[in-house]
Amino acid sequence: MPVYQEKNKNKLPKNGCSWYFRCYYTDIYGNKKQMQSKMYKSKTIAKDEELKFLTSIKNNINEHDVYFEELYNSWWEVKKKKLKITNANNLKLSLDKNILTFFKPFKLKSITIKVMNEYLKFMEGKNLTINYKNSMISYCKECFLYGTIYYNFDIKIANCLVKFRNDIPKDKPKDSEFNFWTLDEFNKFIQNVNDYYYKVVFTFLYRTGLRIGEFKALNWNDIDLDNKTLSISKELVHGLIITPKTENSIRIIDLDNYLVQMLKEYKKNQQRLYDFNNKWFIFGGIKNTSNTTLRRHLNKYTKISNVKHITIHGFRHSHVSLLIDLGCDSRDVAERIGDTVQTVERTYYHMFPKKKKETVQKLNSIER
Repeated sequence: MPVYQEKNKNKLPKNGCSWYFRCYYTDIYGNKKQMQSKMYKSKTIAKDEELKFLTSIKNNINEHDVYFEELYNSWWEVKKKKLKITNANNLKLSLDKNILTFFKPFKLKSITIKVMNEYLKFMEGKNLTINYKNSMISYCKECFLYGTIYYNFDIKIANCLVKFRNDIPKDKPKDSEFNFWTLDEFNKFIQNVNDYYYKVVFTFLYRTGLRIGEFKALNWNDIDLDNKTLSISKELVHGLIITPKTENSIRIIDLDNYLVQMLKEYKKNQQRLYDFNNKWFIFGGIKNTSNTTLRRHLNKYTKISNVKHITIHGFRHSHVSLLIDLGCDSRDVAERIGDTVQTVERTYYHMFPKKKKETVQKLNSIER
């Protein structure tokens, strides 16, 4: 291909370079473009630089002839190293469903701004919360930005992914404000649970406030019925036993007499089963009870009892409500449920009405 020498002295740089190349090429997205180079000292150098440029364009096109899935898998190998294994497994399922499913048929060179806009419509049509949709868009953009570094993906296309506006009022009530039972509501519920196993399960959840993963990971070695204590040092998530996320979650809590007596009777029943040993899960034996089964029985007895619906996590909120009604302060509550005092006070502040009244009473006691 030809190279040119600049004849106009006014355009010549001070370093004495006068040769340049001008060529036409097709970019990775099929657009025809013209390229004019800077000045070089000789005709030979200009030709060499033109060849390098056209070779790099060809390489870029070859790199973009790969499918999105190759970029996605490469990005995920880096991303997952920053996450705990259970968090990574959960996130991967969401990303596969909400990102890979859409982009899998595409090669990188065919992903344009129009395709990105179609992806946003794809996400908009999903029955998910705005925050969840926006989190998926953030991960998607992160993946494509990774592609701009390692696959020469066009950063302008990557940057066109924008989050949805969240017009939901910010004063939406917290889950802890409605997803719980009072003691009267729990008593009404538990009186209608005619299955012995689930009576033990739901009583245990209500009187301990354990997270569902902590509850499912318990085996008989974790409980000392003589000293009335329960050791919590692990949780079970998607079939994997892992250590808790925070140090506060590792704790030993005291069990009340009523619950201890119930668990002693329950353990006697379990010990009659073939091959019983203390490594068995407390709830489920060899295989722990699934979340789906727990929810199904909870919904069944909730309907029979004619009390408001709560989730399994609602038992944790209910336990906190019970502790507060019994006069426990935020430090007692935090230590028992494995949270920080700050988290307890932020999450359950509305449940401390007596403390608010005490504050006013103290102010009223001040003499003028």
